[in-house]
Amino acid sequence: MKNLAVFYGGKSAEHDISIITAMQVINNLNKSKYEVVPVYIDYNNGWSVVKDYKNLNIYSCNIKKKTELVNGFFDGWLLKKKGCGFKKFKHIDVAINCCHGLNGEDGTLAGLLTLANIPLVGSGVLASAVGMDKVIMKNVFLANNIPCVNFVHFLQEDYSEKSAEILLDAEIKLGYPMIVKPANLGSSIGINIAKNREELQENIQIALEFDKKIIIEQVVENLREINCSCVGYGNNVETSVLEEPKNWKTFLTFDEKYLQDSNENKKTIDVKLGHGLDEQIKDLSTKIFKVFGCSGVVRIDYLLDTQTNKVYANEINTIPGSFANYLWKHSYTFGQLLDKLIDDSICEYACNIKHNYAYGSNVLKNFKGTKSASKLKM
Repeated sequence: MKNLAVFYGGKSAEHDISIITAMQVINNLNKSKYEVVPVYIDYNNGWSVVKDYKNLNIYSCNIKKKTELVNGFFDGWLLKKKGCGFKKFKHIDVAINCCHGLNGEDGTLAGLLTLANIPLVGSGVLASAVGMDKVIMKNVFLANNIPCVNFVHFLQEDYSEKSAEILLDAEIKLGYPMIVKPANLGSSIGINIAKNREELQENIQIALEFDKKIIIEQVVENLREINCSCVGYGNNVETSVLEEPKNWKTFLTFDEKYLQDSNENKKTIDVKLGHGLDEQIKDLSTKIFKVFGCSGVVRIDYLLDTQTNKVYANEINTIPGSFANYLWKHSYTFGQLLDKLIDDSICEYACNIKHNYAYGSNVLKNFKGTKSASKLKM
């Protein structure tokens, strides 16, 4: 039986959605194969194992019944706080990252797990970081001839100094309506549509509450939104069926996405587009997965202009909500999908550690800059 750490929560505006994703993952894991170690990360980046972790009510109040952990590992071991020091708590064989947004999905946790020599279900540092920042992501799209809509972006300090220029630049390059987004958030948080300058200014202020980098995108008016998931690593990539969520004309807020149970808000799964579009989107998804160097399961969102049938890549989600399991029901149960993700992560880790990360040389022995490195001037 493998000790499987599930990381969730995090110092992120998507903290609560991460908890839901983690509970869905834990509930569908094969408990005969894995001993689950649920590692909750609070808003202050404190780690703990919560005893009654499936009780969602405890996360909205002060959590008392928990084991406090050290924020890190020692040779693959989670460490438990003890007095002014620490002791070994649990050895981890493999980890699943369920943290959405900053301080988790952006490569920070992936980097820590990589340094600790722990196989990780999901993308590594580079793919996670690039996939988190919508501006860098779209620049990678453009560099690889992957179609995306026109956009502008700016930093908070630039907007403070020259807001009039930035507003005019967006109006000239994009025109109304346009979508204003924090560059590093998902789940519709801080995202709004602007139909005039007044709304544009209001929406920029809202977005700046969540991020210092803002992206404004051109709207595809004759729109169908289409999503596709990929799973695998390296050249071993599978694509899912397609889904169609609500589009921007009936734009779903955060609350509508996650707090309402309405048939009007449900997605259409396994949608067929015809005209060769299904194959085009799946081919684009495979290309994006490989270009970004992704691993595990991702979801890639597209914008389809129904008048021209032109497809635009909108964004890649390296840790999609619910692990996009609903897009894989034609191929895997959620439990089977998790088994595959865990097995793939272990195989990828085994391949990676075969490389030689050390190179013996005489550089230090033959260094003649000084007789002693201790005498180097700093």
